[in-house]
Amino acid sequence: MILFWLTLLLLVTVLIAFLIYQYRQLQLARVRIRLLEALESEKDKLFTVIGHDLNGFVNMGHAGLQLYRLGNLTQDDKQALLDELEEKFYTASVTLQSLLNWGKSLFKGLTINPGVFDGTELIEAELNLAKATIKNKAIRVINKMPVPQPVYTDMDHFKFIIRNLVSNAVKFSRTAGAITIGTIDKGQEGFVVIVVTDSGIGMAKEKLKQVFFPFGPSTEGTAKEKGNGIGLMLCREYARQNGGELWAESRDGAGTSFYYAVKVHLHHLKYPVRLD
Repeated sequence: MILFWLTLLLLVTVLIAFLIYQYRQLQLARVRIRLLEALESEKDKLFTVIGHDLNGFVNMGHAGLQLYRLGNLTQDDKQALLDELEEKFYTASVTLQSLLNWGKSLFKGLTINPGVFDGTELIEAELNLAKATIKNKAIRVINKMPVPQPVYTDMDHFKFIIRNLVSNAVKFSRTAGAITIGTIDKGQEGFVVIVVTDSGIGMAKEKLKQVFFPFGPSTEGTAKEKGNGIGLMLCREYARQNGGELWAESRDGAGTSFYYAVKVHLHHLKYPVRLD
């Protein structure tokens, strides 16, 4: 009789363990299904952005080149057309780079290759790339970056973050406005905080809370520039994955400041630094 009850208890235990295992497998399957559904949704958004943002640039560029080839433009008109094409090309390149990086991180994961380099030099290079956009809005750029400013991070990620912050500052600056780029001391050893400030339209508190959300509600720039809602999200992700941080401060109608905390040397931290 004792053997019977022991056998029965063993069978019940095995059955319970099997049911628990099956339940956990079912939960994992549900999670995988939700992930696949999310990926499908993100893929649809990706193609929507490509079709909307980049197709507009291609059409405008083609029309502009046709006008140029006709030879009926004055020299001033040609220069204005070239400036506009260069501006649109820069904007499209920021959008395309955001899309490519987002797709890569979504489907292949994020890879980091940190190194030491002069951040000021790369910032000057990014400002030079945006010169047509800056010129067309008559924006004054005040560069207060130390020379040199060594940083320790992934160079491609650093360039991506700076390019997006500069593009964003230009986008929301009014004509004849100003953009300031410099550093501040937050008292965090091993880090430098790079600040990109514009004197543009700013953001209300509710909008500021959503500024790093992917595919959030996009606000048009002061010259009707469009946005895709993923650039700043990726910027924060890159900053954090490299051990730093990215945050923003803004007042509606009074400009915005983005703060980018980046390592200045090999500074091991278990978790990303929080300086806000």
